[in-house]
Amino acid sequence: MSGKHPEAARHDAAPADNAPPVVRAAPADSTAHAAAIPFADAFEQSEPGRKGQILAAALSVFAERGYSAGSMREIADRVGVSEPAIYRHFSGKDALFLALIGVAGRRVSDEGCRLVAELQPDTLREQIVLAFADRRRAMRVYAPLLRTVVATVSRNPEFLAEYRSVVVDPLQRRLTEKAAELDVTLGPPGADASRDARVRALLALVMGYLLSAFVIGDEPDEAVADAVLNVMEWQPPRQGGTGTAGLEA
Repeated sequence: MSGKHPEAARHDAAPADNAPPVVRAAPADSTAHAAAIPFADAFEQSEPGRKGQILAAALSVFAERGYSAGSMREIADRVGVSEPAIYRHFSGKDALFLALIGVAGRRVSDEGCRLVAELQPDTLREQIVLAFADRRRAMRVYAPLLRTVVATVSRNPEFLAEYRSVVVDPLQRRLTEKAAELDVTLGPPGADASRDARVRALLALVMGYLLSAFVIGDEPDEAVADAVLNVMEWQPPRQGGTGTAGLEA
């Protein structure tokens, strides 16, 4: 007698009774699943249909279990399809994770580049304060992704190259361009020679803050803004002033 066993057919049609919930309908009190939900729209906008659903479920699984422990079977269960259905879209777990870095990483990079593009010398400190005041939303949306991706790319050269290409390089280029603009009026002597090192230090500061704030605690928005200005050696004018007075206590 040909055909699938009835139990197998039922598994292809819907997840088993004890399968984890589909990511799009994750319980409100499930922190691991909720961590992936803010990115579900980005995945489905970039990859409409089943492929976007798989990416959203993959982020949920990897954020909860890590890349090594997360399985294609569990991702399939959360989407509500069979495991072979996942392989119709992605050749394996590595390919799936590379696609996840690409889609989610571009969203992180695009938001960061937009923020950098808006910076102006006359209101720089206030803009930085407002940007970091929004970090609690950013932490909720991006920290689970960043912790998952950074922990994984550090052990996989292919993932690291993709992460640098999609996230780090565009942000570093845009920051360097903006720093060149701001250095004209705010920068230190010899700004051109030190710019690359200052931008690299700023990236490390921001990334480290996002990844560690939940462990070592929060800082006042103004203190973080001043740390950015100190790293970049920028001396914005006093509010309402016309000079380039330095930061003073």
